[in-house]
Amino acid sequence: MGEPKEPLAKFHAKVTRGGQFTFPLWTRVYHELDIGDYVELIVRVKHGQDIKRGMFVAKLVDKGNITIPKGLRDEMGIEKDSVIEILVIKAYRIKDLFGDHSNLIKQLSLSKYKLLTPEEERKLLS
Repeated sequence: MGEPKEPLAKFHAKVTRGGQFTFPLWTRVYHELDIGDYVELIVRVKHGQDIKRGMFVAKLVDKGNITIPKGLRDEMGIEKDSVIEILVIKAYRIKDLFGDHSNLIKQLSLSKYKLLTPEEERKLLS
C-alpha cells in the first residue's frame, strides 16, 4: 500500500438533535461545491481513548446541513451534542457529471420535478 492521501478537508462539528451537522460554507466555496453535489465523508467520534470510524455519502443542501444516517449514529454512539471529526474524501460535482444538463439536474434535485415546454422536451430528447 502507498502513502495515505490527504483528505480534501477536515473539520469538527457538533451534532444536532436530528443527527445533523453543518458542512462549512468556506469549505464548500474553496472546493467549488454547490447545492446538489455529493461528498464522501469519514466520520470519527471519540469514546474515551477509543475512536470509532464510519463512512457515508452525503448530498449538499441549501444551508449545508448534513444528516448522519441513523444506523451509523446508533452503531457509533453519536448523540445530540456529540463532537465529531469529519474528513472529506471525495467530491462529486453535478456540473462535472452531467455537463450541459447540470442546471436541470440541480433544479430537479431541489424541487423534485419540472414542467417542460415543447422546446425543452425536444432538447432533452435530442
